[in-house]
Amino acid sequence: MVEKRRLEKRVKKLSDEFKNFALKEATLGAAVGIMLGAALRDVINSLVNDILTPPIAHITSGIDFTSLYFVFGTTTKYDSLNAAKEAGAVVIQYGNFINEFITFLITAFILFLLVYQSGKLLSKFNRKEEEKKQDSTKKCPYCKSDIHQDAKRCPYCTSELKG
Repeated sequence: MVEKRRLEKRVKKLSDEFKNFALKEATLGAAVGIMLGAALRDVINSLVNDILTPPIAHITSGIDFTSLYFVFGTTTKYDSLNAAKEAGAVVIQYGNFINEFITFLITAFILFLLVYQSGKLLSKFNRKEEEKKQDSTKKCPYCKSDIHQDAKRCPYCTSELKG
């Protein structure tokens, strides 16, 4: 009976510690950030693959980079990538690398634009907030702290203010 109670206490303690860990604000914030990041990744991938890549492929005359390859270590010519693979040749598919690199550049540029524009928007918002703050505050002539415009005494240095 004593052993059972001791086990129950240990399980309850472990359960409480897990709740404290799993339900911390930082843990939940990280989980939300990861989920938003995954959703944003899907949106950007769709933008790149479904909207931007088709016009680029059309402009480049429909060049299919995935079929570009190099057979390593032999002088035998193969009609296609599949024929080379079936023959057991060592194949370097540099076309896939080119496709992935182009996709990376497009994705990086879109992320840059997203971060750049959101930074400008936040800067504009912060500037407006700062202007509001400056309209409702004044400097203490003694300690130079920002205080409310109607204050009669500085909350930082406790000096009496005139006017």
